[in-house]
Amino acid sequence: MGEICDVRDGTHDSPKYQLEGFPLITSKNIVSGKISFDNVNLISKEDFDAINKRSKVDFGDILMPMIGTIGNPVINDTNKEFAIKNVALIKCTNSKEKLNLYIKYTLDSPSFKEEYSKLILGGTQKFLSLGIIRNLEIPISPFSLQFQFAQRIEKIETQKELVKQSIAQTEQLINYTMDKYFG
Repeated sequence: MGEICDVRDGTHDSPKYQLEGFPLITSKNIVSGKISFDNVNLISKEDFDAINKRSKVDFGDILMPMIGTIGNPVINDTNKEFAIKNVALIKCTNSKEKLNLYIKYTLDSPSFKEEYSKLILGGTQKFLSLGIIRNLEIPISPFSLQFQFAQRIEKIETQKELVKQSIAQTEQLINYTMDKYFG
């Protein structure tokens, strides 16, 4: 992985949390394939700048929890500013070929999860070291196949979103009908 992507991590320190400030994303904030800003801890501008000097997350970067909850990578699809703690940051250097989608779905595949689960360290607190992540052997297909794969994934994700919207509309209709006839 380290040969095709820049692999870093966020802080391992525990910055002082504040009532206002910048979000600090940890593994608990990576939920259902997305970055969740619900129940996020906030940090000062100074801590935010210090963390992002080394590991600034950009749009399209991959985040993967590496301590406690391990795996379940996500692609950053927001332009919100935030910092990371105990999360691997994977920056694909050739984004025009949509390598980030290919890497994310490879890391998330059942067979690959099984492979890296054998490399997890720690007793009470499980973790996957940055060195192990950098040395993961990622099967690299020709860029044309990666691009086709990314296009198909994008189409599937769009279809999934349409189905979610349809389900929400159906639930609203059912609730309206129930209220009208039984309310």
